[in-house]
Amino acid sequence: MLTLASSLCGLSLLASTCVGQNVNTTGSSSATTANVGKVNGSLVAPKGADGLTVGVLGDYGWTGWIPSPDHFCLEVLPMLEQDGFTIPKEVLNDCDPGDKMYISNATALQADTAQYIGQICAMKNCSAFISVGDNFYDSGIDFTTGGILRFQEAWVDMYSQGVFEYAPWYQCLGNHDVVKGQNGVDFQTKVLPYYDDRWNFGTQGLPYYTYDLTGSDWTATFVVVDSDCFLSSYQKNTSVYQNSYTEACYQNKSIQVDFLNQTFASSNATWKFLQLHHPYISSSTNQTDLAPLISIVEAHNGIVLNGHDHCLAHYNYNNTDFILTGAAGYPQAGDCNNGTALGPFALFLAANPLTAANGFVTMDISSQFVNVEYYVRDMQFDNGDLYSVHYDLAPSYTFQITKKAT
Repeated sequence: MLTLASSLCGLSLLASTCVGQNVNTTGSSSATTANVGKVNGSLVAPKGADGLTVGVLGDYGWTGWIPSPDHFCLEVLPMLEQDGFTIPKEVLNDCDPGDKMYISNATALQADTAQYIGQICAMKNCSAFISVGDNFYDSGIDFTTGGILRFQEAWVDMYSQGVFEYAPWYQCLGNHDVVKGQNGVDFQTKVLPYYDDRWNFGTQGLPYYTYDLTGSDWTATFVVVDSDCFLSSYQKNTSVYQNSYTEACYQNKSIQVDFLNQTFASSNATWKFLQLHHPYISSSTNQTDLAPLISIVEAHNGIVLNGHDHCLAHYNYNNTDFILTGAAGYPQAGDCNNGTALGPFALFLAANPLTAANGFVTMDISSQFVNVEYYVRDMQFDNGDLYSVHYDLAPSYTFQITKKAT
């Protein structure tokens, strides 16, 4: 894996890139030991630059998941259910036939995409990474030896070289992260920042929090919420995501709505972002239960970052930009409707009838604009190319946001 800008510039293929193409040269700051700071023990992005680049990704954490064996899922489990046994939700989830089918390819795709992200972010001097959740498939991790080993393998070792080494990750929970309930949530939000100081869940160890990225003459305020707490479908006893944690936070979801409203109202930031897992606007399922959050974003000219759909997309609805970046693990074409837009709000879909593409998004933030670039990885394999990208070290799609927050 080539992750150093100097190494990239040594390749003739990248010579044009190194002399100016897609390199942030506007006084940006990258994360190094010399300029990163810490808040409550967690690394934070450097401050004071004219421009700052962040990588945004989600739905990546497949490595190390071991599904239940077919004998149990197909033969033993039905007998247990028939005889009235209560089956733990985690066990049910680890028998998911689709995810069991994906896992071998998903692990390789996560690793390949991690290398790709490292390449691009070395070129662009990414100062931080922003996660939109589903950090650990299929049923999250908790405070056990198994959970610690998964964290080491699927995140620490996966994202540790080159540009990843000193960059903070502003984290977010997804539906797979809450399957183990409160114990799993607390492990990610409270315990893991002690294990690796790049893993940032704010200053209170809660699944919702806020942070600012600050430049020389601009500020970007981000509010992270746990969208699992808003979905009525997760309250059904047939859902693997129903547990005491999701029940309690669903009953108290107004806390997160108020938190978002108060944070945005009190912020004079140039840009305001809502960072969450589930999509309000989607080519698969519009999660309209998120409407109370989205109405606040709309009132402040904010921007939405989300995952859950395993693909890359840009939507604009009610004059609000929705940036979908759920393609860092196992991409799924159906989540982006096989690349066919369902309406005028779908401005970009990185999918085709065969597959969705792996990739991620970068945001170059300055006082004048947020430059959003979608980096789509060429999906070439020994026997063909599922998603062909002529030159995947350049963005496949880009747009700029100039309407500032209110």
